[in-house]
Amino acid sequence: MSCPHTSGFSARLRLACVKFRTFIASRVFIPFAATLVLSAIWLAAPFPAYSIQSEEASSVAAIGSDTTDVPERTEAGEALSPGSDTLAAPERPQAREAPTVKRDTIYVPDLVEPENEWHYEGGISLGEGPDIEVRFGRSVRSFDLLDDGEGAEFSTGGSASYDRVDGFALFFHQEFSHSEKLYPRVQLFEGYGFGRENWQYRADFEQPLFSQESFSFGASLYLFTDTYDMEVMGTLENTLSSLFFKRDCRDYLEREGGSVFARQKVGGLHTATVEYAEETHRSLGSIAKGLFFRHSRDFRENPPVDEGKWAITTVAYEFDSRDEEGLSHAQYWHRVKFESGRNKDVADSDYDMLAADLRAYLTLSPGQRLRTRLQYGATPAGTLPFQKEFGVGGIGTLGAHSFKKYRGDHMLLLNVEYVINVVKRFQLIIFTDVGKAWFGRDALKDQRMELDVGLGIGREEGLRLCVARTPRDEAGGLSWILRLNHPF
Repeated sequence: MSCPHTSGFSARLRLACVKFRTFIASRVFIPFAATLVLSAIWLAAPFPAYSIQSEEASSVAAIGSDTTDVPERTEAGEALSPGSDTLAAPERPQAREAPTVKRDTIYVPDLVEPENEWHYEGGISLGEGPDIEVRFGRSVRSFDLLDDGEGAEFSTGGSASYDRVDGFALFFHQEFSHSEKLYPRVQLFEGYGFGRENWQYRADFEQPLFSQESFSFGASLYLFTDTYDMEVMGTLENTLSSLFFKRDCRDYLEREGGSVFARQKVGGLHTATVEYAEETHRSLGSIAKGLFFRHSRDFRENPPVDEGKWAITTVAYEFDSRDEEGLSHAQYWHRVKFESGRNKDVADSDYDMLAADLRAYLTLSPGQRLRTRLQYGATPAGTLPFQKEFGVGGIGTLGAHSFKKYRGDHMLLLNVEYVINVVKRFQLIIFTDVGKAWFGRDALKDQRMELDVGLGIGREEGLRLCVARTPRDEAGGLSWILRLNHPF
């Protein structure tokens, strides 16, 4: 008589072999193998000989997190360039000043794409592009091209992600820019989603004028799976949550189209952007089944969007006083955006939307910090399309409530964190969340804001375990929250 456990294992092994043979014979295997070969060539092939000097750097290939834990952080929680233990920069005929290092970009739903963000690791430049690259990953290989003492940077890399609409997806990106001459900045992204068997791409072009940090204009062409919930949870966290627990904390749509923009920077603190886009929005269904644990549980359905060809005009202003050295005890990041759009396929579909995100990072003492975020959204005219509606509830907003429990064309949310250094790099976190979303321009006075309170312990890099509850609901239980990154 055979052992029942052994028999069960043999059955699962045979089933796995059958699935593997089916995968080899399917249409998905060919692009999968081609993508792996391309990845190997990209990472192993030597750089072309036209550069006077080439440098290689291996960085952690993060799976597209919006707050990837690559740089160290100051006492104020800001990103820093790596220390002296990183690769030493080669001597150059002319010294170049590294671009200002900013804290990891946090994508804000319904706001314009974040600025390019750079940090330096010795003489190796590592770059992060707009929101599509935040989703797709960071550079894993980069080069400095030296041209008579003036450097051009070219970086290439790849990453992977997993979600309930694309399943597994692999992506590559290439980026070219020049730190001295006014050459155009070009970013290219290519990827393949194995769940939907679809190719994705994005090409971004930006031409600076007068100087690197003043006026610029550019254009983009794209077809990719996008989400307006990047702020809620980064791709790395969401990939792990989807793989192991079948909890995908974002909603998705497909965007195809193009845009043109003009951007003006002033004093290194202020940025104003005007953008016009024409793009087609398509709904995506939930097709992924998950791999580990909870096989009897299905993913939450991905909601449909208001499809059609949308013409969207955006005017945005951003203020960023954060510094990598943490010299200031009060640092701020603010963004305000006005958006006006209409569906060319539907009559009377015009809408106007206002969104604001105001954040403050205050150092009260060497061991105490206060972080605050105030978000406000409104619809002065028209009806928001479903994909643009504000959602409050769940991780990243009201932690003790279900995901997007409250939706509407207006929203108000306040998050406050009080952080105390306890021992070494561990911190005690006390937080409270207040807010809600609702429909109606004159309904604010009738709203009762929801309240969450919580306590947690974490590390400076962002890893934290917290527990939250709603004090107004006596029958409500505790909500445990495990995060890899800071919520804001």
